[in-house]
Amino acid sequence: MSSPTRATERTSHVNTGKIALTALFTAASLILSFIQIPIFPAAPWLMYDPSGIVCLIAALAFGPKLGAAVAIISWLPRVFLDPFGAPMGMVSTCALIIPAALIYARRRTRAGSIAGMVVGAVLSVIVSCALNLVVTPLYTAVTVADVAAMILPILLPFNALKMVINVVAGQALLAPCMAVLAPEGLGSR
Repeated sequence: MSSPTRATERTSHVNTGKIALTALFTAASLILSFIQIPIFPAAPWLMYDPSGIVCLIAALAFGPKLGAAVAIISWLPRVFLDPFGAPMGMVSTCALIIPAALIYARRRTRAGSIAGMVVGAVLSVIVSCALNLVVTPLYTAVTVADVAAMILPILLPFNALKMVINVVAGQALLAPCMAVLAPEGLGSR
């Protein structure tokens, strides 16, 4: 039988470990958010950044709340550089990772992670297109009608491609990351 002190130490270690890993995931996501890659030749001004992959792994490993915290905190410094795009990035990333983490929490299998990521990706694409309708006219000379006309040829394919990259990378990295976190008791909720 373990003593109350040992149980407290174990709980404290796990919490400290999760806090440290959450900070690490946040730092990695922040750094990756500054990597801007043009992935859609039809709209070279739209850039992909791989920070969503880190947020996705964090959400699946630690749950939707910590995943959302990683996404939001890592985007906060970007608010000063891009006061319209950064909040859109936060919401879009959370739309991906929260459903993915909730579904994966119920079915901690490959099928569960794929289902969660696909649902999150579809929601993120919808949210991204809707946010562009509202936000883009606020800081450009483009009207809502102009943005609506860009949804099918530009915004939908760009955001879908972005989600495909995030889901494929998330699937490739999930098992190795969980294998590292599980022995330490850090990959479970």
